[in-house]
Amino acid sequence: MSAPAENAEERVRQEAEASDNAVVNQVAGDYEEHHHNYVRGWEYLGSVSIGEDEARLLEHAYVHAEARVVTGERQVERAARLLKRPIGQHAVIVITGPPDTGRRTTALRVLRDVGVDPQNIHSLVLDWDRPRTEQLPATPQHGFLLDLSSYSSLPEDFYQGLSGYQKEALAAEAYLVILATPATWRPGTRVSIPRIEYLAPQALDVARSHLKELNSERLNWLNEGTDLAELLSPNASPDDAVWLAEIITDADDDGGSEVKEEFEGWRDHLLEWFRDHDEVQHLRDRALLIATALLDGVPADIVMAAADQLFIRVKGELPAGGALAGPDLETRLDIIEAARTENDGLSLNARHGLDNAVLSHVWVQRPHLRDELLRWASQITAPKGIAVKYRARVATALTHLATGPGGQAVLRIVTQWIASDSDSHRRLAAGVLESTATHPGVGVAVRKYLYDAANQKNLSEALAQTVAEVCAGQLGHAYPRVALTRLRLLAGRADQRGSQAVAQAVRTLAGEPGLRPLVLGEIIDWAEAPDPVIRQAGTRAFLALIELTSDAPLAVELAGELTAEGESGLEDQLFIRGWRAAWRHEPTADQAGTSLAAWLDAPTVPEAHGVDIAVAVLTGNLGDARTAALLVGQSATTQEGRDRRLKVFARLLPPVPGAGPPDDHEEATVSDLGLDNPAA
Repeated sequence: MSAPAENAEERVRQEAEASDNAVVNQVAGDYEEHHHNYVRGWEYLGSVSIGEDEARLLEHAYVHAEARVVTGERQVERAARLLKRPIGQHAVIVITGPPDTGRRTTALRVLRDVGVDPQNIHSLVLDWDRPRTEQLPATPQHGFLLDLSSYSSLPEDFYQGLSGYQKEALAAEAYLVILATPATWRPGTRVSIPRIEYLAPQALDVARSHLKELNSERLNWLNEGTDLAELLSPNASPDDAVWLAEIITDADDDGGSEVKEEFEGWRDHLLEWFRDHDEVQHLRDRALLIATALLDGVPADIVMAAADQLFIRVKGELPAGGALAGPDLETRLDIIEAARTENDGLSLNARHGLDNAVLSHVWVQRPHLRDELLRWASQITAPKGIAVKYRARVATALTHLATGPGGQAVLRIVTQWIASDSDSHRRLAAGVLESTATHPGVGVAVRKYLYDAANQKNLSEALAQTVAEVCAGQLGHAYPRVALTRLRLLAGRADQRGSQAVAQAVRTLAGEPGLRPLVLGEIIDWAEAPDPVIRQAGTRAFLALIELTSDAPLAVELAGELTAEGESGLEDQLFIRGWRAAWRHEPTADQAGTSLAAWLDAPTVPEAHGVDIAVAVLTGNLGDARTAALLVGQSATTQEGRDRRLKVFARLLPPVPGAGPPDDHEEATVSDLGLDNPAA
């Protein structure tokens, strides 16, 4: 049974995919005021704001659990009392309890009750491999939610760091509510943070309260004693209750029976259908049902051909006569209870969620069929496969299976796909890994798999390329630091496996304005690191970032942002620091010089950018042989490049004693610098 996720990671994933209405924000330091000022803001965790609909339900549909018998105080009241100023002396509280029981909603209600504006309430994105208090923002007048439930334990320095964070948050009038399981939260004497033991409200009360807001005309559907009300047992969670209210809201007027089926994952419906179609003559119908579930919405001819391939794989024999044999499509659709879509596709989703339910049913009820199903999915998406154009749809369906029982079988075959010689299969594997890497359940294991892969001693080019591509996709957008860590491991490899894919991944992530400060900041940190391997990764990544690619000159855009804000000089800008680090790192110094020469020569680079950046990078390096080779050698390939080198050289020359300002200097000529002599 599926239910709305309380987990913060799940909300981040869902809202990031919603695109139009969701924004992942950086909400600390001076980030909001200086969108292109690459300082401080990128150091903090990103966040997701609560939406208008959720804020409305929080205000009008929240159901309080009963008051504690001992204190006579509700948990929200107690938490708010501990936080409210000036009485409360805390900026941080912890709510402990089992996951998926409504703790998140209670935490949001606490923040609302202490006076935080809904627009200033944020769920923090766990964009780290290890919890660190240094990344927690303390933006004034803001409230933050941090869900640590997925951790079996927390590091000692995290507990210790919370004391310092609480002081900072108190001074800033910011709030933090931490969610954890009782097993996770074990601070001992390392930190004194109030803990609220979570008590869930009655599920039926929650369902009725939400339905009153969502569709009040259907409140009678949940009257005491009705079939739908009895779906919520005394042990049902508030998340289940909200899920039921949402299904009722969206159901047809006469859809009471289907509400029950959807709430229970179509379990009884599928058990009955497979029981009624268990004869040999129905095997082909079963194959069509499974193919329609995997390829829901895909054109009928492709779905039917895929179904026949599955039928053959399980030793079925197609009837003589080919396409003329057997019943018409409409007859077969009646049997599997599917419908045709406007684009001549086949779909089960007149009953919402039935496609995934079919796949889950077959996966769970027939575990001995799992390997065959995966090989079939591989076959139809192979080069020239019948469904090769619908690889993304297949990857999404396989992701659903990977996150359920026996999901490790999906991840095993993903490894086989990557190791094959088929780029199509490798891309299918990348699609599955990309989707599962951000999943709130299996995501932790997949992210570790990607980390371990990037760190492998004998890493293949195909696996390196796959890891980089996954990092550039959903993972990089939802968890950019996690993705960058894996890209750093790849970029620092001596064998340079996946180097082109890493370069493209870095450019892709930096191409997102919201991620750009973080990406650039992390890369510069690497480039200036004392560890030679990390420094190598940073300089390589930076040089990839500033490459003047013909299709997307991202570096020029970056330079434009920086020079527009460089009123106090460029020397301390991250962009310049990265170039200097690459220039001074011996293994990348020549490449840095080549890149700078390309910038000076390129007509696509505005002159001010090229000259100002070259001056900032080369200042203090006038006696360097590479500087001489750049300015007075044969590196210039365009007239713009020659003219710009003159200006750079003139600005780098030390002032002549007694001479006027630099603007009054007589500009050096081409012959003075030897740029008119090819042999110079």
